[in-house]
Amino acid sequence: MSMVIRIPEPFTPRRIKRIWTGTLLGIAVGIVSGLGGIVFNWAIKTGAKFFTHDLILYLTPGHLPDLIFLGFPFSRWMMLWIPALGGLISGLIVFFFAPEAEGHGTDAMIDSFHRKKGFVRKRVPAVKTVASAITIASGGSAGKEGPIAQIGSGFGSILASFLKLSERERRILLLAGAAGGIGAIFKAPLGAALFAAEVLYSSADFEFEAIIPCILSSVVGFMVFTFYDGTATIFQIPAFALATPGQLPFYAGLGLLCAFVGYLYVNTFYGSRDRFFRRLNMPRWLKPSLGGLMLGVLAFFLPGVLAGGYEWVQSAIDGRLALGLMGALVFGKIVATTLTISSGGSGGVFAPSLFIGSMLGGFYGNLCGRIFPEIVTQPAAFVLVGMGGFFAGVAKTPIAALIMVAEMTGGYSLILPMMIVSALAYLLLGKTTLYEKQVMTRVDSPAHVGDYSVDIMDHLLVRDAVVPGRKVETIPEDMGFELMVDLMVDSYQQDFPVVDRNGSLVGIISMTDLRTAMADTSLHRLLVARDIAVTGVTAVTPEDSLNTVLQLMADMDVRELPVVERENPGRIVSMVSRRDITRAYHNEMERRSTRKT
Repeated sequence: MSMVIRIPEPFTPRRIKRIWTGTLLGIAVGIVSGLGGIVFNWAIKTGAKFFTHDLILYLTPGHLPDLIFLGFPFSRWMMLWIPALGGLISGLIVFFFAPEAEGHGTDAMIDSFHRKKGFVRKRVPAVKTVASAITIASGGSAGKEGPIAQIGSGFGSILASFLKLSERERRILLLAGAAGGIGAIFKAPLGAALFAAEVLYSSADFEFEAIIPCILSSVVGFMVFTFYDGTATIFQIPAFALATPGQLPFYAGLGLLCAFVGYLYVNTFYGSRDRFFRRLNMPRWLKPSLGGLMLGVLAFFLPGVLAGGYEWVQSAIDGRLALGLMGALVFGKIVATTLTISSGGSGGVFAPSLFIGSMLGGFYGNLCGRIFPEIVTQPAAFVLVGMGGFFAGVAKTPIAALIMVAEMTGGYSLILPMMIVSALAYLLLGKTTLYEKQVMTRVDSPAHVGDYSVDIMDHLLVRDAVVPGRKVETIPEDMGFELMVDLMVDSYQQDFPVVDRNGSLVGIISMTDLRTAMADTSLHRLLVARDIAVTGVTAVTPEDSLNTVLQLMADMDVRELPVVERENPGRIVSMVSRRDITRAYHNEMERRSTRKT
């Protein structure tokens, strides 16, 4: 009996560098991302106190915040214009200092990974922190995920550039920073790590190489943040029982509903931006203020749409919201988020999506509970399942979303129904996504162009490369040397098939072969084409892959190969050259990089 002993890979400089990048730098990014989460959270709380208490108290006549005017407290009337003030300040900061900090942050991180080589300008994290904190604190319907993702990823990118790391390593630290920030501020380390690797793609694909750095960064960020905010989950829930088989069809119905409302949400969000806000003839920095003013009008009648709305979600879990109110908040929050972020405001879409999903689940669950009280015994469970399922569908993150919601609530017993709702919403929404910078798969990402060159060559065929209608010049095997020289010198062709009297391929002559034969002038009168032709040439067919063609060219040391019919291998129909292959490859890469996802 023999035993094979595997010797571990030695600690070579390359391995040490990989460990350094994947562990130590991931931990460093997590520490800073956690600290960034603390600063961002503090800025939001401080700003909220200023906008919703101190400012109102200061401007209220006689400092009487409970003064009633036309049946409403004076503080309620003040909230009409406070979101507009926040939008104005945020718009000025963003558009004059870092325009890329506009919008919901996560898309900017995704775009940086795919198309900007992982680069983030140094000022972006600071600008995003201030602008987003002002937007959320003044009542803007936005969340923390986008800003903290851009803040954390910005530090990861800046650190990689400072250390002069490779483009690939910079992209990994970009994702690690996003995972660290999200894992910290949402207290969901595993879900955040998976989210950073999954949100890049709109299909079932992951950035696998970044998983370990993202996990390390997320865990460290979570630990740093919990020193400041404690380890309690964001939402407190009762002890939910495991779903029974009879309840699963009702959860499937929620999945269908999440897909329908998700489609409405995404199309309202981007439709308003493209068809309304972008067409407005006014300065870009002023548009968030207009969005804030419109939000203030909506919030005057439906205050629950302001800010992140976590307290409203908690109320829905506790069963303290009326059925009709939850239904109104679903559509009100869609409009509020559209007005806040589509107008150019700075904030995330994660919290608003959780809010919409929770209210949708609460509305549906309570309705089902009234009709089928013996089956749907815990309507509040639908609040949590709606949160995870709705976000999984619109964000195209079916795995990360359900894990994040489970970590944020402690509702691990609801994983099974959440899986059903997430899968249905994800599949039914198809290509509809809240993150427009996503690409379909790793193959479609400019970040992985080099990784998939061989794969692309295997999928491209000879017929994709040959120039239609190209005239192929052949040389009869008995053609004399002088005539052969005249023909080849006057042609743009590099390699010439040699054919017999029946037109069948017998060999090939390249310009290199011709120059070699020209060295001995005494033999010119005696030479014919078959004397200098390279025989045993393997022709290719239109159905052969370009990778096969390149291998043949390398083996035979030629730059062109004859293309023959598959049914009639002796009949030459075209020539394929290295230049043709290069052109076909670049055309395919351009098509993939610009393809709509």
